[in-house]
Amino acid sequence: MKKVLLGLAVAGFAITSASPAFAIKQLSDRFVAIYAGEKADEGFVALVKEAKCNVCHVNKENKKKVRNPYGAALHEALEKDEFPVADFKKDPEQFAERLDAIFKKLADEKSGDEKHETFAKRIEAKLLPGGNVEGKKDE
Repeated sequence: MKKVLLGLAVAGFAITSASPAFAIKQLSDRFVAIYAGEKADEGFVALVKEAKCNVCHVNKENKKKVRNPYGAALHEALEKDEFPVADFKKDPEQFAERLDAIFKKLADEKSGDEKHETFAKRIEAKLLPGGNVEGKKDE
């Protein structure tokens, strides 16, 4: 019985201390609506569709722990804003403006790319904000 209780206590601690995973379809949908919508360049739209989750994550890596530079910056911005991810999943439209403001603010942050200094400049150059279609930094 003690082992069961200890196991439950450890599991409870692990769950409460884990960083929330923001790899959700609704975030991806909002990114597409803002940057790869009807008025976007066809090549960029195709790139976003090919990359899918790798706009923020890195292919074949743990999606909960490994993010490319854009994904890491977005994750940090969502946490700083105390963005209600669970509520957003249930009703994305209710939080659309708030998320749009986060994306807009994030666009001006440094991308780590010397040629395209911000995430916005990478997107303007028809590049994914965080790396290539596998989510890895451009070589």
